Amino acid sequence: MVSNQAHKSMGRGLALVVALPEEARGILKAGDWQRASSSASLATYLGHVSGVAAVLAVSGMGKAKAEATTREVIAQHHPNAVISLGFAGGLAGQLAAGDIVVAESLMSADNTQVQTLHVTESLASNTELVLAAQQVLTNQGVNHQQGSCLTTSQVVSHSEDKEALRKATGALSVDMESYWIGQVCGEHAVPFLAVRAIIDTLEHQLPDYVTKFAFATANKSRWRQVLPALLRPWWIPGLVRLGAASTRAQKGLASFAVSFLESYAQEPVAPK
Repeated sequence: MVSNQAHKSMGRGLALVVALPEEARGILKAGDWQRASSSASLATYLGHVSGVAAVLAVSGMGKAKAEATTREVIAQHHPNAVISLGFAGGLAGQLAAGDIVVAESLMSADNTQVQTLHVTESLASNTELVLAAQQVLTNQGVNHQQGSCLTTSQVVSHSEDKEALRKATGALSVDMESYWIGQVCGEHAVPFLAVRAIIDTLEHQLPDYVTKFAFATANKSRWRQVLPALLRPWWIPGLVRLGAASTRAQKGLASFAVSFLESYAQEPVAPK
């Protein structure tokens, strides 16, 4: 266990916030991390990646957990910038599984029904961080796009719902945490960026059972996560496809995070 005082000697670095352990797994493998105490997150790790001091927090899904974790990370670790990383659903037809989306701006919607959709004003990511992310992805040769992204209060699983949200908002991707993380960063004048890897595309419908069990199993062991599928073997083909997409997205996030931290070590973004 690393104390907060010990981490202060590492210098002010970056904070990476993800929702689920699967989104953190590749990043943890790429760096030197130790578990730290936390009251708000599912897990928080302190360490170095490519010589840059970093905090990696696993918040759990949704607004409340994302906000609480981000507030705790800022209060305890005083990062120079916060990066929201994780998986997202693709709203643009040209995005494939594993492609990366850099959020130049973010919107939040209180539901996923277009007829009653209320979308907030846009929240801008830090321009320097956006440009740095774009440069890293270009140098890597990774398929990526940048633009507006959407945060919703519910998982958007059906293709027709994704298409409707794309037409209504123009967003490239949809997730459940990035906007709220950015809003907390804005309250504390901490530079913010959201980068997401596509796991379910516009054409592919996220299986209903994944949506149903996402919250129920987020804090449980991998055995408890797998058990529902073992009891329902007709789920397995869909899970195989989703697993392959998850692997691509996980590798893409880890590769981006390492390269971004290397780039950040050259030209850090100062708090404003």
